[in-house]
Amino acid sequence: MSTTRVCGSLLIAAGPAAAAWLAAQPQGAGERVGDARLRAHLDGGAQARREGGVLALGLHDLIAGEPAHAPIAAAQGRNPVEVWTDWRGRFAEALWDGDTLTVASDHFDSIPLYYLEAPGLLLVATHLRALLASPWCAREVDPLAVYHYLNFSCIPAPATICRGVRRLPPGSVLRWRDGRIDIERYWRPTYTEDVDGDEDLRARELAAQIRASVEAYRPAAADRWGCFLSGGTDSSSVLILLSRQRPDVRVPSYSIGFEEQGYDELAYARIAAEAAGSDARYGTVGMRQTLEMAPRLADFYDQPFGNASAVPTYACLALARGDGIRTMLAGDGGDEIFGGNERYAKDRVMQAYYRLPRPLKALGGAIGRAVSGGRMRLLNRIGNFVERASLPNPDRFYTDDSFASDHYDALLTPDFAAQAARDASLQALRDIYAEGQARAELHRLMYLDLMMAIAQNDLVKVHGAARAQGVDVRFPYLDPALVEYTGGLVADYKVRGLHKRYLFKRALADVLPQAIRAKKKHGFGLPIAVWMKEAAEFRALVTDTLSSRRARERGWFRNDFIERLLREHVAGAWDYSAPLWALLQLELWLERHIDPN
Repeated sequence: MSTTRVCGSLLIAAGPAAAAWLAAQPQGAGERVGDARLRAHLDGGAQARREGGVLALGLHDLIAGEPAHAPIAAAQGRNPVEVWTDWRGRFAEALWDGDTLTVASDHFDSIPLYYLEAPGLLLVATHLRALLASPWCAREVDPLAVYHYLNFSCIPAPATICRGVRRLPPGSVLRWRDGRIDIERYWRPTYTEDVDGDEDLRARELAAQIRASVEAYRPAAADRWGCFLSGGTDSSSVLILLSRQRPDVRVPSYSIGFEEQGYDELAYARIAAEAAGSDARYGTVGMRQTLEMAPRLADFYDQPFGNASAVPTYACLALARGDGIRTMLAGDGGDEIFGGNERYAKDRVMQAYYRLPRPLKALGGAIGRAVSGGRMRLLNRIGNFVERASLPNPDRFYTDDSFASDHYDALLTPDFAAQAARDASLQALRDIYAEGQARAELHRLMYLDLMMAIAQNDLVKVHGAARAQGVDVRFPYLDPALVEYTGGLVADYKVRGLHKRYLFKRALADVLPQAIRAKKKHGFGLPIAVWMKEAAEFRALVTDTLSSRRARERGWFRNDFIERLLREHVAGAWDYSAPLWALLQLELWLERHIDPN
């Protein structure tokens, strides 16, 4: 095991012109290494080492593997991919042998790696802003990336907000030699679906795999560490398992609730904390704190980020950092490997409708169109269900994230629409869905979620907030060994009928309190829907920002449509708080990082 602080930073300038540019920049904090052909700036936990003529640069928090092994392999003429594939944990690594620069993201790209190519040079950085400051970055916004953002609330790799800057996808290697780039994927989740049979035996095996993963990710006793605790099954199980591993140690846990009732799971978090004997801390996020934090989020994230749960995530990390905590453990990924997402069960219902005879579906479609479109939310939901259930996957799955596609003509100006095709985001999702090598449709959806909802959204959210607080985060349920094991389980062990996490709940029946096993999935959503509807101050932030002179001059969106969204949200016709928040964060980020001062 090798641990450094993965919330540090790394900037690599390859090629004589790039190396000279970096050498001329004020050094500030951190360390400079390299020569006239490649220079690097390392800060925080980033480290440099030389092994057999190979310079290795990276950030590492490894549960299994040693940073020295990859450069040693390269120096011996072996492919370092063989080393990276077997690593467990988080890393961003670069190797330079004097001719070739090889850069690797970890299995889920939990530490982003951005790169910019120009004739004779390559820049690589863990922070996008480091590339924005270079003379080779035109700082031009990519409309297609903006369009993806409006659909997904994030910008999926390899795209970035800036033309000419790319982001390395999960489990990928970039090689740069003689001015040419080659990228390959070295790892993807696989679904062999060959583990079936006696359920009691399989439940015991899964329990052993989960315990092994969680216990392996336990930080050293000398570290100040704790656990996220939302009250959900994943964070609760991680906390309780770690507490049982060392009953003599009270594990700190951190939970965030909201002033509005019904938006958090603090009651369940208290049940889990009591079951674990945790040293539990609880905090609250309200509207005023969110108003103050909304503009600051632009500084936490390399790119526009529209997931509102970034606010309570940051608040939770701030609470932990105030206690001196330097490492947190999170339950991210559990839904996507055990079968816990609500939409997996919902998709089963939609799939049943999709398989109906064509005349019945035609009748259902006519009814759906007839009842939707007004201001009665229930009727709108019926129409929405019928429309979505009439599609195959992944198109059906995409309808959870298709705001800009759904309102393409009403939202986008003709000039913007000419640069982003209506189906561009859907096609990006189809491409990822096609990568998933699985027989069961559920597993293809779970693969899609791991590559999108986890790698492009959840991990971006947590890493950005954690980096702002100087805290590292570990994700035991994204351990490649555990992901591979669960990929072998048949789909029926994940979702049986409409019962989610079927085998997981059996496996951890003696770990999770009954109240947590039986509760409905809640999520970690900020009550922005209530604030936009009821608080004039919150609406003013949205309207003032989105109708500002700068926002209008961009010429991207139709302002009258955005005003209509807010009116309909206030009237209760539909919940448009998520797209309105995403539009707000997009504009605040552009004002902060792209617009001239």
